[in-house]
Amino acid sequence: MKFGAGGRGAPVSSRNGIELSLPEGQPVRAVHEGTVAFAEPFSGYGNLVIVDHGDKGFSLYGHLSTVSVKKGDRVEAAAPVGLTGRNPSGNPSLYFELRVDGHPVDPLQWLKK
Repeated sequence: MKFGAGGRGAPVSSRNGIELSLPEGQPVRAVHEGTVAFAEPFSGYGNLVIVDHGDKGFSLYGHLSTVSVKKGDRVEAAAPVGLTGRNPSGNPSLYFELRVDGHPVDPLQWLKK
C-alpha cells in the first residue's frame, strides 16, 4: 500500500500510515528503542501500541490481536510489542505509522536501508 493512499478496503484512519497484509498471529517488533506511550484498544485501530522514541518521534502499531507491552515499558529495537491481528474489515493485517513532531511521515522512507 502507498503511504497516504488509503487503499482498497482500508479504513480512513490508515491514511496517515500504511496497512500491511500479514498473516494473523505474527510477532510485531518495535522499529527503534523507546518507551511505550500507549497500549490499549483504540477505535479504528483495534489494539494499538504507540512507542515514543524521543525527539518527538513515535511509531504506531495497530490491528494487533494481542499486546505484549504496557504503558511505561522500555523497549529495545526489535523487541516484540504484540501479534498481528485483523483490520476492521476482517482482513489479517498490521497498521504501521510513524510520526515526527506530531505529523505523519512516510514509514517506507524511514525503513529503507
